[in-house]
Amino acid sequence: MTHRRNFLKSLSSTALVSPLLSRAGLAQTPANTRPLAGAEDPAYWEKVRDQFLLPRDKVFFNNGTIGAMPKVVLERTVEHLRKMATDLADWDYRGEEWISGYSDMAGIRAKAARLLNADVKEVALTENVTAAMSYVASGLDLEAGSEILIGNQEHVGGQSPWFNAAKRHQASVKTVVLPRPIHSRDEVLDIVTKAMTPATRVIAISHVITGSGAILPAREICAEARRRGIFTVLDGAQSFGHIGVDVRDLGCDAYVGCFHKWLLAPAGNGFLYIRKDRGKDVWSSVASGQWDNHNDDGYRFTQRGTGSMSMMMGLDAALDFHFEIGPERIQKRVKYLGDHLRAGLRGIPKVKIFSPDDEAMCAGITVYGVEGITGQRLQDEMWTRGRLRPRSSGATGVRHCTHIFNSPAEIDRALAIVRTLAEG
Repeated sequence: MTHRRNFLKSLSSTALVSPLLSRAGLAQTPANTRPLAGAEDPAYWEKVRDQFLLPRDKVFFNNGTIGAMPKVVLERTVEHLRKMATDLADWDYRGEEWISGYSDMAGIRAKAARLLNADVKEVALTENVTAAMSYVASGLDLEAGSEILIGNQEHVGGQSPWFNAAKRHQASVKTVVLPRPIHSRDEVLDIVTKAMTPATRVIAISHVITGSGAILPAREICAEARRRGIFTVLDGAQSFGHIGVDVRDLGCDAYVGCFHKWLLAPAGNGFLYIRKDRGKDVWSSVASGQWDNHNDDGYRFTQRGTGSMSMMMGLDAALDFHFEIGPERIQKRVKYLGDHLRAGLRGIPKVKIFSPDDEAMCAGITVYGVEGITGQRLQDEMWTRGRLRPRSSGATGVRHCTHIFNSPAEIDRALAIVRTLAEG
């Protein structure tokens, strides 16, 4: 597509090369391109901002719910929708599929697998995280009396599949209570480890907690669980496309996530990773022709009946967009902006931050409140005073996410509003 080619050319411009690269360690050198600028380079990120249709006078700060699609993603999605509406009779049912849900979608799965450091046969495409988590929870054989550990700050879509499984199999769900804010990785590991018992069969916990942005010590939790023979499932709804995710390093048995939040794909796109040697332990919940294909468990879970290939094309474009900028570069930028927000908040009286004290456990999600002001009011004041859109996080405050289409200046506008409200 012309727009995509122009975008890639603009990102390769020598005008965007910055000396910050070597200093910040952000350089990535794709084939036949020059090193690109780093997390703090305004010219580079202004070029990236131009790739979004978001109006400049309305600022979106809620990737924790849904991401803003880049132009190339929207164009690719609409292009295929138009093709379906106008040229459907041209489909001769051979070669390229016009609908999803039956073919193995190997090309898109391979790109997702690359980001996860997984084998393509370990990765399935699903509708969303809730569906992926449900496939695992409903597919495991759990004997009566089994214990399932979940965190007290899990999203309802991550918790509910396990309550359903426990009721069905006469098992029990044990909730691990984590503090808010979390103070250290060791604190979390100690709490979760002490909660494990000989009856524990599954641990289903977030990689990044949706209500605080805390990055949990997932690798250490999974290692201890594996030592005890416990099946581990990580909820990556808030991590994939946000922080680095390496399932080999994490050592989990399953990982569920989505593409429509931090990876900026159309809604209705999720994934399920199941480690190859554990695929046989998870039954197919939605059974189609590949229901018993354990040579490619990813295909088995991807095939679930007719779906929208247009949404798949949008996902494919989002993955390409992510790789063109560079995963590490995006992660650095997201955290740079998150650090900027938290540093500003710490200097404002009456502000309570619910994200971890340790900056190594934080990236682009910050949850905070102002004494005496509800989360809903803080959300609404941000919009009324500055056309800024974080999301209320219960009565205590807002969840404020930063992404590559945001800027330090927009964060400073938010901080000014918070300061005014705090001073009352």
